[in-house]
Amino acid sequence: MSAFPTGVAIVTTLDADGTPRGLTTNAVCSVSADPPLLLVCVDWESRTLPALLHSKRFVVNFVAEGRSELANLFASKAEDKFAGVAWQPGLGGMPCLREDSLAYAECSTHGELEAGDHVVITGLVEAGMAPDPESIPILYFRRSYGSPVVLPADR
Repeated sequence: MSAFPTGVAIVTTLDADGTPRGLTTNAVCSVSADPPLLLVCVDWESRTLPALLHSKRFVVNFVAEGRSELANLFASKAEDKFAGVAWQPGLGGMPCLREDSLAYAECSTHGELEAGDHVVITGLVEAGMAPDPESIPILYFRRSYGSPVVLPADR
């Protein structure tokens, strides 16, 4: 799968104590337009998974170009991934990384499916922010981050 370039997202939620939790993923996909559903795949070993399963709410923050350090932080095992990271509460208080995202989707859990060493969580998109037409996403390809080649809109 390293030969398939993907976007990068940070999935955020709150644990049972109200502490923000999050992880970096490239396993995000649109599922349905009506109702608006997306999915995220989360490793069973993820320390964020218990919070996702408990809260039944999450935000998918689509990471903007130039924020690879933030993506690496949320991919790490750091104890407090939110230290020094700007975020604002969204629906249900869920942490939105508005300053570092080109778009985000605020979701309630629609379903969960065991799939090998991951759980597939589908989310009903209840709110969000669409990207600025000038914004550029960060991509993950061959185990590193990069930016897409941006073509003029009229091509």
